[in-house]
Amino acid sequence: MTRLFDKSKRSLGLFLAFVLMITLLLPAGALPKASAATITIDGNVSDWSSVSALTTNSGTAQTLKVTNDGTNLYLLIQGSGLSTTMGNFWINTDNNTSTGYQAAGWGVTGVEWLLENTGLYRYGGSGTDWVWNFNSTLTSSQFYRSSTVIEVAIPLSTLQISAGSTVRVGYIDNSSDTSRLPASGQTLPAYLLTSAGSGGGTGNNIVVNPVELDSPLNNPFKGWAPSAKSTTYAQPHRLVYAGVTWKELESTKGTYDFSAIEAANNFAYWKSKGVKVVFRFILDSPTGQAHRDIPDWLYNDMIARGESPGTVYNDTTGGMGTGNNMGFSPNYNSTYLQERHKLAIEAIAARYNTNDRPVAFVQIGSLGHWGEFHTWPYVGPNGETNYTGAFPTNDISNKYVQHYIDAFAGKEDKMQVLIRRSIALAKTNNKGMVMGMFNDVFGHKDSFDADWGWYTGTQNGYWDDIGQQQPAHANFWETRISGGEFYGGASGMLAALTTGSGFTETLRQTELSKPSWLGPNSPASLPLNHALQANIDALKKRMGYHFVVKEISHPSTISGSTFTTTIKVENKGVQHFPFAWPVEIQLRSGNTVVAKKTTTVNLTTWKTGTYTVTDSIPVSGLAAGTYDIAIAIIDPETNKPGVDFANTNKLTDGSFKLSSVTK
Repeated sequence: MTRLFDKSKRSLGLFLAFVLMITLLLPAGALPKASAATITIDGNVSDWSSVSALTTNSGTAQTLKVTNDGTNLYLLIQGSGLSTTMGNFWINTDNNTSTGYQAAGWGVTGVEWLLENTGLYRYGGSGTDWVWNFNSTLTSSQFYRSSTVIEVAIPLSTLQISAGSTVRVGYIDNSSDTSRLPASGQTLPAYLLTSAGSGGGTGNNIVVNPVELDSPLNNPFKGWAPSAKSTTYAQPHRLVYAGVTWKELESTKGTYDFSAIEAANNFAYWKSKGVKVVFRFILDSPTGQAHRDIPDWLYNDMIARGESPGTVYNDTTGGMGTGNNMGFSPNYNSTYLQERHKLAIEAIAARYNTNDRPVAFVQIGSLGHWGEFHTWPYVGPNGETNYTGAFPTNDISNKYVQHYIDAFAGKEDKMQVLIRRSIALAKTNNKGMVMGMFNDVFGHKDSFDADWGWYTGTQNGYWDDIGQQQPAHANFWETRISGGEFYGGASGMLAALTTGSGFTETLRQTELSKPSWLGPNSPASLPLNHALQANIDALKKRMGYHFVVKEISHPSTISGSTFTTTIKVENKGVQHFPFAWPVEIQLRSGNTVVAKKTTTVNLTTWKTGTYTVTDSIPVSGLAAGTYDIAIAIIDPETNKPGVDFANTNKLTDGSFKLSSVTK
């Protein structure tokens, strides 16, 4: 929707406007004039100096200001190369975006009034049809236009508004899709009429719509989590996966060699890059060679105690895949194995419960092949039972899970525990710990939807592989994190990202199961600008959280002992932020924060949707001057801003400038 006389029925618009002007009962000259002394419609913008910009844009139309007195609503456009023959102001006077005309190129608008050049029209249609009723023509004392300035005064009585009304205003220069205020895709900024006059006094409420970035962000706790053992990934990421076998951690009985596993997984390097770890402790990791993943001393101790240490397997059915078919499945029923496992999990929890938070997520990985809660294939080529090891029944497997509950309960501000399969202890246990979940075959339809599938099982419960009925852990993502990795190695991952049925299925599973991150099987190692880059970016943007500041409103000047702002933030991701990091509102002079307030926002409750934050910054003793208003999410480890918003105006310390104000 651009110029009045260009779209459907507009070829008749000029003629109809002329007829309406002739038949109008009140001539244009009878309308109230812009008589306020503070704003004069003459092209000299010095009388606007104390009025803050309502919205800005780059290009031709650069600044929109709005103010009022008791008589008029005043509008100002400043720019470079503005058209002197065609321009449109769009005005929503009831602050309801569902009523009025829906002007194209922005978000929902709900416009009641259109000022095209000097002609003022009121909408008479149902929202999408082009029905505009001529009202009046502004005079030279109400309308001024040049290539750099457009000034307008519209009588409040004509618009049927007064002090206390909220209006939303937009401008399009010369029917342009891009030369407009606010920028295309944004919502019309709001202005609250007050009795404080047009000089931008303390009663004037300024509403600013920060510019949104349409791209994925490399933010913490979301995106890709490739293997920590490599450091050469092309795609940006803020998580890595460290799968650690028991033999690696405790090769000598009672000695936990954290320095060795941290070196092998590049912990120091990842810390320097602000990358956190997804940690999985593994007792059985199949490879293409005969081996054991429990320590030799543990194996020998079990034999010495007269216990079976477990099952050596070499799958010839092909079910486990080439290179993933050999290993050792420990005897989970061994009480000695359980005792030593408890000590190992306690050591892991103690090691990483620190303020520098190297490990963000712990996957319960102690049970089954790769720690995936199965020892499949269960039946060999000749009908052998427990072909690749015996998976324990609930009464035994729960003991291993309980070790994690006991060790990590009370540490969830630093580390959160996830489990692969829905079991009773995942949500009901003696420590009140609710677990997140991870899906290691993400993107595979049958493994997601079937009666035995991961998603179906979490929502409805299921019968597991050894005939036990397991309960649902429905909608766990409401309070905990969802993770996983792509199915099928590199080929499965590529198939899941390929446009068509593959990526369509991936997006469907993303919307349903709300993952924050995927790895180690992920596209992190693919080169930038890969043929699948658009899909990689779209998925990364949608996974987890994606915060966009949509609007800030505040008084145009600072007075009194506090300064109150209202900020609207939309989470365009599928998931909340995993930890309760503080949200801070700041007043800044250059790079210096001169006043701030930590809000009561709890980011773990910010699921998909829009949230409003209203808070007051103490300003007693603040010197006169001009200050930037900024927002920041503070990383408790560094006490500095740690999360990017999807907006422009990121400052050097990671805060985001939203507006400015004077005192």
